[in-house]
Amino acid sequence: MLIIYSHPNKSGHSGEYLKQVEENLKAKKIKYNILDLYQIKFDPILYADEHYVSGNKKVSEKTKKIQNIIKNENKFIFIYPTWWNNIPAILKGFFDKIFVGDFAFKYINHQPKGLLNGKAIIFSSTGAPRIWAKFIAKDRALKAVTKDVLKFCNIKSKAYSVGWANKLNDKQKKKISKVIKKGLKYLGH
Repeated sequence: MLIIYSHPNKSGHSGEYLKQVEENLKAKKIKYNILDLYQIKFDPILYADEHYVSGNKKVSEKTKKIQNIIKNENKFIFIYPTWWNNIPAILKGFFDKIFVGDFAFKYINHQPKGLLNGKAIIFSSTGAPRIWAKFIAKDRALKAVTKDVLKFCNIKSKAYSVGWANKLNDKQKKKISKVIKKGLKYLGH
């Protein structure tokens, strides 16, 4: 199992998700790895010589290593905050650089075919009320990952979010605990 963590620190709601996910996985003796995009100083900029659509296919060793990790996993957990109704820039850059054509998908007869397999859960939080994020903003930050990236690449996923995530308190920790249990159940744990 691979946890992809996209927050600059471990405090607050994202950090609480990570802490509780790890506690749950350890209690069930499930092996996992964490890919903390900030900790590894992942460079989210897609440079011209990496832009595969332009015919440039320079792939850094760091990118190849991450792609190899992803290729060898079939269960993923993404943890990130919702900022401005979207995913953090570092996570967007991660998808742009890692989930590229001929690795994560390819076109056959002008139709996309996902090349990855597995299941993923997404845990996010937003400062907005959950009802607003779901019905007004239409869960854009969740769908950007579940539909626009993962489904396109053939990874089934479900997303969970906690609203009013401005201050972490016991009530929020309980909400996080509930969604983690649902998410891990979806992954079969």
